[in-house]
Amino acid sequence: MATVDVSVSSDLVPEKAWALASDLRRFDEWLTIFNGWRSEVPPQIEVGTCVSSCIKVKGFRNTVHWRVTRYDEPKQIEMVGRGRPGIRIALTLCVRDDKPGSTFQVLADLSGGVLSTPVGKLVARVLESDVKKSVANLAALR
Repeated sequence: MATVDVSVSSDLVPEKAWALASDLRRFDEWLTIFNGWRSEVPPQIEVGTCVSSCIKVKGFRNTVHWRVTRYDEPKQIEMVGRGRPGIRIALTLCVRDDKPGSTFQVLADLSGGVLSTPVGKLVARVLESDVKKSVANLAALR
C-alpha cells in the first residue's frame, strides 16, 4: 500500500471550505487527476452514495467506481474506489477549522494490483505532486 497525505491552509471560513470540498459537481475545478464523471452525480451525498469517475495519471486512464463510506459534515468525507485491474483507492477529504480560516487535507491510500508492489510507492510519489496541486487548487476556489 502507498499513501499520500497533503494539507493546505486557506483563508476560507470552514463553512465555505466544506461547501467546496463536498460538492462533487466541482471536482473538475480542482482535482487534477479527475477526468470526468462516468455516472450521474447526485445533488447530495451521504454514506452509501455510489458514483463512477475517470481518473487520469500521467496519461493512463482508469474508471473508478466510488462508494462513500463516511460522511461527517462539515469535517470529513471518505470514499473507497475500485478500478481495473484490482486497484483500490481510499480517499479522505477533511476540512479543519483554523480560525479565522481552514485547512484542507486529502489522504489517499492506494492498494491492489500493481499498487501493492514497489511500483505502488513510485506511483504514490508521482501522485503526491498531483494531490498537492489539487489541494492548492481547492484552497484557491471561491
